[in-house]
Amino acid sequence: MTIDLNSKDGRKKFISEYLNDLLSGINDSYGPILLGELQKRLEYTINEFNDEINEAFTMLKKRDKDRKAFFKETIEEVSSTTKNTDDKTLWEQKLQELENNK
Repeated sequence: MTIDLNSKDGRKKFISEYLNDLLSGINDSYGPILLGELQKRLEYTINEFNDEINEAFTMLKKRDKDRKAFFKETIEEVSSTTKNTDDKTLWEQKLQELENNK
């Protein structure tokens, strides 16, 4: 039997199946109201955690995309600058500028 933890219903089914088995003694002692409240809080905590993780990964993907775009622009800028100055690299140009300023 496979359990789909990617869906809300799958997670809820997993919690209810295993929580009932694990807490059968607690259910007898404290009653179904406490068990129901515990189940609600666990569902809330799991959903909140899942939302935070999804948000974090979305942010990481955006930052990675922005970083790649920045490096691509930088490389294109450097290559266009070096092509326009008689095959001198950017560092050679800067060194030459420093020497000329002395």
